[in-house]
Order: sequence, then structure tokens, then C-alpha cells
Amino acid sequence: MTDRAIPATRRKVQISVGEVSDDNTPMAKACFSLLAFCLLASIGHTQVAPSDSTLEFENPLVRIVRVRYKPHQKTAMHDHPATPTIFVYVTDGGRLRIGHEGEEPAIRPAVKAGAIRFQHAVAERHVVEEMDGVASEYLRLEFKKQPADQPPTDVRRAPDDRTPYESPTLRIYRVTCAAHTTCPVSAHPQDPAIVVTGREFRWEAAGTPPAENSSGVAWEQIRVEIAASARH
Repeated sequence: MTDRAIPATRRKVQISVGEVSDDNTPMAKACFSLLAFCLLASIGHTQVAPSDSTLEFENPLVRIVRVRYKPHQKTAMHDHPATPTIFVYVTDGGRLRIGHEGEEPAIRPAVKAGAIRFQHAVAERHVVEEMDGVASEYLRLEFKKQPADQPPTDVRRAPDDRTPYESPTLRIYRVTCAAHTTCPVSAHPQDPAIVVTGREFRWEAAGTPPAENSSGVAWEQIRVEIAASARH
């Protein structure tokens, strides 16, 4: 839906060859009312979409969903499962108004590319509206196991915060992969991992060799490792 800064009073509505205003029949009035409603609806900014998510990867351990918001988009009511979830923000994003069923809306602040949030398992049913006219994208890493050592509150890391998160079941840390080199070897090669580089991700099964950075620029990666205790 395109937002056009044209007042409704300046739009001329026609049906066939005659203007509606010249025809006072019931049929013409009904058509005019319907067209006027559609034009007024098109003036608003908010776009209502049934879905903003694409499932891009799934195995017995994790689901990886890519979420995109268009400027001023508003989703339909939808559900998220009660699974531990890591959000990796792969682009900058504006504020989101999140309306949970039966509750006052909450405002998620603007985010920067490279930020991370680890949320403990909680089922959610809500609508989401993009507030600032900024297109954005992030990855939801939804873990199918529910370990007992989940954080009681959200764990957040700003893009420039290299503090790792580690528990008996999960490790989240940043890796720099220099240009024209093999990326660093994990200290836990026996553990599978999701590795996010820019807007892309790679699933690394246990024992997968490190990636090769053949480009002329360094890669900044986010590595999420699933420890053995979380896989059983």
C-alpha cells in the first residue's frame, strides 16, 4: 500500500463515463459510498499484514525465523510458542508498538544492527505495529528444548558489547573473522552452532570446519552454541 499526500477532497471519482455526483440512483449512491470508503482507507499510513515472518531453517533443536517489518506495517494478531528465543537484529530498526491481548500496548525501543536479546520461554499473543517509518529485519532463534537454567530476565547485548553469555546449555559470543583467513576455531567443536554474519546465518553441525573468509573485509559474527546438556 502506497501512502500518497493527496487530500481526499482533491480526488475525482468516476464510474464509467458519468460522474457519480450526477447520478442520484440508489445504485450510484451505493457505489459512491463504497469508493469513498476505500479512498479514505488508503490515506492512512498503517499497513495490515497477515504475516511478517518466514521460517528459513528447522531441525530437532532450533527453528530460525526471519522477521521483516515495512514502514508503518501492522501485523495481524499472531502467536509465538513458549520457547527460549534469541533475537539477532540484522538491521537497524525503529520503535515497535506491541499490543498483547488483554494488556496495554508496550513500546519496544529502536534497535541497532548487531544487537542481541535472549528471552526466556514465554508464550505470546499480540499485534505489532512499526511506529517510525523504518524498514527492519531480525532473526528469531527459537530453541525447542527448555533448559532449567534460562535467564530470569532478558539478556541484552548492544552491538559494541562483546561480553559473552554462557550457561551449561548455551553460549553466545562475538567472533571477528579477519579478511582472507579461516575463521577462528570454536573452543567447543563438538557442539552445533548458529553463526550469524551480517544478515545471513549458517547452521554448523558438530565438527563442521570453520568458514573461510575470502573477502577483503573482516566479518563480525555472532556465534550461538548449543551445549550437549541442551540436546538431550
